[in-house]
Amino acid sequence: MSDPIIKPIEAIIAETRRQIHPYVFKRLESRTPRKAGAKIARTITVTSGKGGVGKTSLVANLAICLAQAGQRVIILDADLGLANIDVVFGIRPKYNLMDVISGEMNIDEVMIQGPNGIQIIAGGSGVAELAELEAEKARKLFDQLKFLEDKTDYLLIDTGAGISDGVISFCQAADQIIVITTTEPTAMADAYGIIKILSSRRPESHVSVMVNRVDSDEDGNEIYQRLAKVAKEFLGFDIHSLGFIPQDRQMHLAVRQQTPLMLFSPMSPAASGLRRIVSTSFHELPENLNGDGIEGFLSRLTRFFKGGSAQ
Repeated sequence: MSDPIIKPIEAIIAETRRQIHPYVFKRLESRTPRKAGAKIARTITVTSGKGGVGKTSLVANLAICLAQAGQRVIILDADLGLANIDVVFGIRPKYNLMDVISGEMNIDEVMIQGPNGIQIIAGGSGVAELAELEAEKARKLFDQLKFLEDKTDYLLIDTGAGISDGVISFCQAADQIIVITTTEPTAMADAYGIIKILSSRRPESHVSVMVNRVDSDEDGNEIYQRLAKVAKEFLGFDIHSLGFIPQDRQMHLAVRQQTPLMLFSPMSPAASGLRRIVSTSFHELPENLNGDGIEGFLSRLTRFFKGGSAQ
């Protein structure tokens, strides 16, 4: 039997984590709850029926735009298959949500500092684990996540493309859903597909459409009006316009440089369009659409994933 003094440093660190882990949860659980009447964070899921419409880049740049406007923002990368919000920011997360679920780390340790004070939580395979989470693990995880309420004004959830159960669950759980589309017919058809599912699964959902890569605001408005018309006529469901982002070569260059457009070329047409949306459309939306912030989002997400529930 080897002398414990000469155990590898990694083993010593792991042992220390196991010993202090129960006290970490006691500390988290003993935090002062959010004061009555305090501002509740808005949870916004950003999704698209089709890949390749610029969704993840828009999430990153919306986050920076909100942060530059004085808002506190956390991004949760909830793309189960191709999580890549870290690629857009040019960072490589060492840990992700799976490390929190496993009990090895707490939420503060896995959050990555992004530009302008943005915090990023890499999801990875940990997001999929929510579907099969045991009740006790779910309670401990959500006891940590719900305290993000004190740290942020907006929680932006970047989902995968398509209409998988995981994507729909994140959409149903959020206060607001932003559906990204372009002027391409296939992108419009897929955007309508996800709107159709949301209208039947959760009719009270607040769905906004953002049209990316438009040649003019008139083109963008035409796309929105077509989607709004068919949603109203065939689904009896109202959708809202968040705005339009112009076609911009600088966006492509920014992606290649792994630098968000708002930092790479802040005066470019697309960056100006994003600032316009944040300064107008975001603030025109009802505040606290469900009134229960991140804790309510997590509670709904648990039910929709059909896993354990936080107590």
